Amino acid sequence: GASLGSKSAPPGAMNNANKKKEKGISLDPTNAVGKSANVQAAVHKRVSDMKKSQQKALQEVRQREAAKKKAEDEEDVARKQLEPKIKAWSEEHGKKKQLRALLASLHVVLWPGTKWKQISIGDVLNDSKVKRFYHKATLVVHPDKTGHLPADQRFLAKRIFDALTQAKTDFDNGAK
Repeated sequence: GASLGSKSAPPGAMNNANKKKEKGISLDPTNAVGKSANVQAAVHKRVSDMKKSQQKALQEVRQREAAKKKAEDEEDVARKQLEPKIKAWSEEHGKKKQLRALLASLHVVLWPGTKWKQISIGDVLNDSKVKRFYHKATLVVHPDKTGHLPADQRFLAKRIFDALTQAKTDFDNGAK
């Protein structure tokens, strides 16, 4: 058995001390100096392929960033046009409307062609129905479901979703 006074190193500590730092090779044409013609050709081809691949990746990133900026700019224009419409729907006398009122008037602010049937305030008197209609409404305007829409509809959907979510939080906290 082991003596009581000896201290052992944690498992794997001895192995780490013996290992050398592993360093990968860099891929550039100087690696091929002094090698056969086939090896030199292969290294040069690999280097040029790698550079082409890097350029392509960089170009794709730039295109994605440009597309994102364009979408944000379009949404900004939509925001300036649609902000009053959203405010009129979601607020009354500077105070946020309750969830039931928002759901009953949702058809007023939605764009044509959405899968939303107009409901009355009578349809949402029951708490469980409020929750059900809230979930149906969020399916229509959820940001994950509206990415393919034009900027103005995307903006509307985002703001409607935010207003409904805030009203639902208030509803759950007792403001019915």
